[in-house]
Amino acid sequence: MQKTISAHLVSNYQLLQCASPEGIEEQEYFPLLPILYEQMSDRSLAQVIAEFTGKEYPTFLNDVYRVGAAGVLSSVVEEVLDSVKQKLIYCDYEKWLLES
Repeated sequence: MQKTISAHLVSNYQLLQCASPEGIEEQEYFPLLPILYEQMSDRSLAQVIAEFTGKEYPTFLNDVYRVGAAGVLSSVVEEVLDSVKQKLIYCDYEKWLLES
């Protein structure tokens, strides 16, 4: 089944698809949120994660709000954070940043 992604989220979805072709691994989920949070609105981030995973939007929106309110970076293991960021960089993260 072909997914229909909102035009403003296509590049975000493609970045996720490239970085996590098998889906977002559980240990990479919370490191991924603050990385993308810096460039995206709360709702857009929750929406693209929900579209990518096929799960409910409200669950992700609550996680995004938590990242925005308290930040999750302090509790994220640096190695996992670096690993997630390297996957994104491999998938043209820097180009994506310029488009955002």
